[in-house]
Amino acid sequence: MAATHFWCCALKVLVAILIFANVLYYRFSDWYYVTVLTNGPSQKISFFGRQDAVNYSSLPGHLGSAVEFDFSDQAIASLVSGSIERYGFNEYASALIPLRRVLPDLRDPWCEGDRVQRQRLPPTAIVIVFYNEPWSALLRTVHSVLDHSPVELVQEIVLVDDFSSFPFLQNELEEYWRPYPQVRIIRAPKRLGLIRARILGAKSTRAPLLTFLDAHVECTTGWLEPLLDQVDRNETTIAVPLIDRIDDNDLQLIVNVSSQLVGAFEWDLNFGWWQRSMLPARNSVDRAPYEPFESPAMAGGLFSISRRFFTRLGWYDEGFGVYGMENAELSIKSWMCGGRIVAVPCSHVAHIRKSSHPFIGAAQQNVTFLNSVRVAEVWMDEYKRVVFDANGIRRYTEELFGSVADRKAVRAGAGCRTFQYYLERAYPEMPSPIVPGQFRGEVRNAALGNGTCLTVRSLGNTPTMEDCGQQKPAQFWAHNFYQELNSYRRCLEAEPVLKITACHRHRGSQAWNYNPDSMQLRSIPKQQCLSIVSVTDNRTELTLEPCEEHKLAQQWYAQLTEYGFWKQLQ
Repeated sequence: MAATHFWCCALKVLVAILIFANVLYYRFSDWYYVTVLTNGPSQKISFFGRQDAVNYSSLPGHLGSAVEFDFSDQAIASLVSGSIERYGFNEYASALIPLRRVLPDLRDPWCEGDRVQRQRLPPTAIVIVFYNEPWSALLRTVHSVLDHSPVELVQEIVLVDDFSSFPFLQNELEEYWRPYPQVRIIRAPKRLGLIRARILGAKSTRAPLLTFLDAHVECTTGWLEPLLDQVDRNETTIAVPLIDRIDDNDLQLIVNVSSQLVGAFEWDLNFGWWQRSMLPARNSVDRAPYEPFESPAMAGGLFSISRRFFTRLGWYDEGFGVYGMENAELSIKSWMCGGRIVAVPCSHVAHIRKSSHPFIGAAQQNVTFLNSVRVAEVWMDEYKRVVFDANGIRRYTEELFGSVADRKAVRAGAGCRTFQYYLERAYPEMPSPIVPGQFRGEVRNAALGNGTCLTVRSLGNTPTMEDCGQQKPAQFWAHNFYQELNSYRRCLEAEPVLKITACHRHRGSQAWNYNPDSMQLRSIPKQQCLSIVSVTDNRTELTLEPCEEHKLAQQWYAQLTEYGFWKQLQ
């Protein structure tokens, strides 16, 4: 009897051990896989983790290939559409890819040699902010850092949780990274937004250099050393990698997207890419493809910077809302305060550009309006008027945009130059802000006299004419660089019907021409003129009709404006 009991217990223990070993195998086998691609004999390189003999070549996404799935399967189609709605990209495809997928070495052959003396480089802390990020994308981001970063150059990886609500980003995430002492998670006590969460993470570290990454990227072979090398050579340099694109639908790697591009912005300060071939001074035939090149601005999600320089620049403006324009602020002030931005072709980081941002609520959608106006007020001197007009505001008011006294003090203390210097030194290609017939202020109709003004109706989305008040915001209009009729980021749109809607910056249905001689406001796409018509109860409505040069109902009084400070730099 005792022997039977002994063997029964032994069998149970054996089964438990086998089950535990099986769980460990499937839980950890993907975690510790490291790939080092070389063009010559295998090299022993000190990276985090250990190498296992795991063959990933047959798995989805290998070497950046597209993930294939059957869209005719309704269950799969539903999962795909649901994940896009939830995360802003196809998380279903992302979950099919190994957490440590292998991407090709995208560098120029020149970069593959030991061009950077790693032993002389200072270490960096890597800061990654996330908010309700999908499990697969977040973990793949961190593993790509671990797999492709020399141990001695990464002091720590700080994951900043910006008050996520998903359960798997709580204790489960802590358990996952527990075997990795170099990964530290800090939790924001409330939703801070990307900008303040980055500051929280950066200030919690001690490394002399800081490297920021988005939470949905994949770092590639040799990505880190060239960035740190540029900052180590000159601590006022901000180094950014070439950004390769990961398709937001099938997770395919699209390479060398930014190798022929330079980051910049127009007068709304929204970041965009310009072809270097369009800018002769930046497209020298003598420049080697692996040489770092200067850029007026950066996308803002991926870069390395000296802690001392970032501190002198006042970090980010903590008065910003959620996210947006922090890249414009940092770009402008880095150049104005003795620094520069360089793109580093020997560094490649692949990035998922989300099709939407589901976690930004309706109340936060217009944060770039507030943020861009704050940037202009602090850093752009007389040129701030152009940005104010691009946003359709009369002037800066603390009631709407908050105090910037501390930011102006930062600028004064950092010994910065003028925005004119920024244009001359960093961005002489900035387009002229001048458009024919530009104006700002109240808009009155000749047929009604000076007592009534074009007004954004308080209810509904149609424009109206109302008694002019004491500088009512709803009666202030700017005809600006984007050819809009803009009142506090609300634009008069001509198609399909005349209405007030959010400004979209694409001109098109929101593009107008004002002729100071005939005083007509002409819709550019419809080639009709803004007019008034009488209706019952002594009310008037606005309409579009064929242009008649001497018709009073089509004549509009507006105060023309000039930018006397603008100097053509090219």
